[in-house]
Amino acid sequence: MSDHKITSLQNSLVKEFVSLHQKKYRDEKGLMLLEGEKAVACAKEAGLEILHILTQENTCEKVMEKISTTKSFPKAAAIAKKPEYKLEDFRKFKRIALFEGIKDAGNLGTIVRTASALGIDGILLYGDCVDYYSPKVIRSTAGNAFKIPVFETENAEDFEKFKKTHVFIATVVKNGENIESSDFNHNFILMFGSEAEGLSEELIRLADRKITLDISNNVESLNLAVCAGIFFYKISEKIKRKDIAK
Repeated sequence: MSDHKITSLQNSLVKEFVSLHQKKYRDEKGLMLLEGEKAVACAKEAGLEILHILTQENTCEKVMEKISTTKSFPKAAAIAKKPEYKLEDFRKFKRIALFEGIKDAGNLGTIVRTASALGIDGILLYGDCVDYYSPKVIRSTAGNAFKIPVFETENAEDFEKFKKTHVFIATVVKNGENIESSDFNHNFILMFGSEAEGLSEELIRLADRKITLDISNNVESLNLAVCAGIFFYKISEKIKRKDIAK
């Protein structure tokens, strides 16, 4: 952590912050940029290693503007090590949500925030997805980025090992079970496709069940984050009712 006031845009630490705007450097270094006091506090609470913090106390306004990815620069920014998860860690989770080809950073951030609030244990990202550790995704979680494990993979074979421990449930636009009559008594992986493409045939073939959200007034589809939030809420309520009935 820097203990002196930084005023030069050519400072090596400033350049290090700016480099993390790009995914290739985040991947190479295993680091991420945190913008805002909420994101920094969330990382600390999760026990992540914070390497550097810059604030308005130890740097100047032009430096904070330079390292920021938004028009209005944050009060604090930090460089932290990414959390390290293994796919094997997810096998002990009861409730997993899988998203294929999700491209919108705001949607992903909102999904993670909602999943964390409604009892999802972990999130898997499959295929060509937005980088979870991009500053925009982390900002969009509103301080909840590290409250739930997120793992990214491009290999569908990775999911085969879950077939013995989890039920795969595909969300589909039509002809699936109605969520109101479905049960979620087993460990499950609830799969969502992109708004544009839906789930690939590769993941559809993995599905043990298919489930559909009943919507009316000829609305073809919902925003992915909204749709996922409805599923998470309904599943959470069904599990709560089952627990109360025991």
